[in-house]
Amino acid sequence: GLVPGVAQAIMLAGDVMAKEPSLNSLIGNDIRGHIRRAAVLFNVHQSCRAGDLPFDSDMTRMPLGGGHWVELRSGVYRAHICRTDGPVAFPEETPTRQDQRLSNQLDMFEPDPVVVPFRAPSETEMYAWLTFGAEGRDLTHLCWGMPEAGRNSWLARTNILNRLGPAFEFPVEVPEAATPSVVLRFREHI
Repeated sequence: GLVPGVAQAIMLAGDVMAKEPSLNSLIGNDIRGHIRRAAVLFNVHQSCRAGDLPFDSDMTRMPLGGGHWVELRSGVYRAHICRTDGPVAFPEETPTRQDQRLSNQLDMFEPDPVVVPFRAPSETEMYAWLTFGAEGRDLTHLCWGMPEAGRNSWLARTNILNRLGPAFEFPVEVPEAATPSVVLRFREHI
C-alpha cells in the first residue's frame, strides 16, 4: 500500500545516504531532503506502474523550472507528491504549484456549488497534494490535501496515518532493506 511504500522509500534514502561515501558527509547531508524526495517519487511511481497502487503515474519535467515530478491520476483527480514540515503545513511555494492548484477554483455561478461532488461524478478536474515528512528513518506524516486555488487553506485534507487508527504503530512493517534490484534501480534513478 501507500503507507508502507512511502515508509520504505524513506528507509531506502537513508540506506543509500549511509552507504554512499559522497553522500555520507556534511555536504551530502545538505541534500538529504532531495534524496528522500527522489526516493518517495521513485517508489510511488514504481508501485503505480507495477499495479500495487490504484493510480496512473507519470514522471515528467515540471512546466516551470528544471525539476521533475510524479503526477498521479485517478478519474478527474490529479496529484503531485510534496514534502512538508508537518501534516497541516503547505509545501514550499513555487510558481508551478501555484499554477496547478488554480483548477480548484470554484464556480460561484453554479446553482449548487459543491467543492468535491461525491454524489455524482465530477466533470471538473480537481488537484491535490500527497504530502509527506520524515524524521531520520521514520515517516512522520502522509496526507492527502486539496488546496484552495488562491490561498494557503485546505478545501479538504486527511492525514492517512491518523486514519489508520490506534492499531497502527511505527515502525511500519516494511522490509528492513530494499532488494538489491530496487537499490540498484534507485541509484540509477538518482
